[in-house]
Amino acid sequence: MLAFGGDVSLTHGLADAEPFREVAGLLAAADLAWVNLETAIAEPGIGSAPDKEYVFRSPPVTATLLASAGIDGASLANNHSLDAGIEGLERTIELLAAAEVDHAGAGMNLDQAYAPALASVGSTSIAIVSISRVLPDSSWTASASRPGLASAYHPFVDDSVEAVANASQLAEFVVVMVHWGVELAHCPEQYQLDLAEEWAAAGADLIVGSHPHVLQGVDKIGDTWVIFSTGNFAFPSAYSEDTTQAALFEVSITSEGVQLAATPLRIVEGSPTIAGVDDRQTVLGTLNARSWNVAFDSSGRAVSTPGVSTCG
Repeated sequence: MLAFGGDVSLTHGLADAEPFREVAGLLAAADLAWVNLETAIAEPGIGSAPDKEYVFRSPPVTATLLASAGIDGASLANNHSLDAGIEGLERTIELLAAAEVDHAGAGMNLDQAYAPALASVGSTSIAIVSISRVLPDSSWTASASRPGLASAYHPFVDDSVEAVANASQLAEFVVVMVHWGVELAHCPEQYQLDLAEEWAAAGADLIVGSHPHVLQGVDKIGDTWVIFSTGNFAFPSAYSEDTTQAALFEVSITSEGVQLAATPLRIVEGSPTIAGVDDRQTVLGTLNARSWNVAFDSSGRAVSTPGVSTCG
């Protein structure tokens, strides 16, 4: 079983608060668990912060906390992985590797940034590609000679599609983890629908989105599941009703196809906790209202069903 959590940034003292304590059992039960790491991991003094409003630098112990909680990999293609500059990105990758946490979406050149992380679950080979459509400026995009991140902005859409197609030649099941959309928006933008169509056609079996910091709906494009936003996971600024609703999305690959389920969570003081009865109904209700032709039943299992989304 594969598991996907939302945004993680262990700043503002969250690294000292055992942030994954309540969900470590869920993560450990997964064969492969990934999150969106929306922060640089580096000691003070390493690298320099870019000129932007929000800059996230988590302490080096973050990598160990991820690993000890059962998190196997981190998506780095987002608008905070370079918050300590290139030197900080290098340190982030170094610390993750030392903790045996895989990564995708960033590298010392374009090929490394678009390269998939490879793993196996049972007899099924898995490739995870990480791509961002939310970057502060073009200098964050990797090139043949420049470290950086995998981009889905024009003119790099073709590179992203090629990365998915290449991944499909390397593995039986392809996941695209993508940073996209509008913060706090309940619904995806048209360009997200277009990108999802292109990646599905190129061989993506699952698309997992992040960046809005709230849960968005789920859709299916043929046999490809699309989770438009996983919301937050361990994030210190999650405090409103919408930003504290969260879920761990679980994917099972069986002979009958791919099954998707969601375990509802509530973010409490920045840390994910398993939702109680009322919160569980609230989270599943949010997912159902925002999804297209997909409903999550009382057990959290997603089933295809005719329905109307509040997103149109």
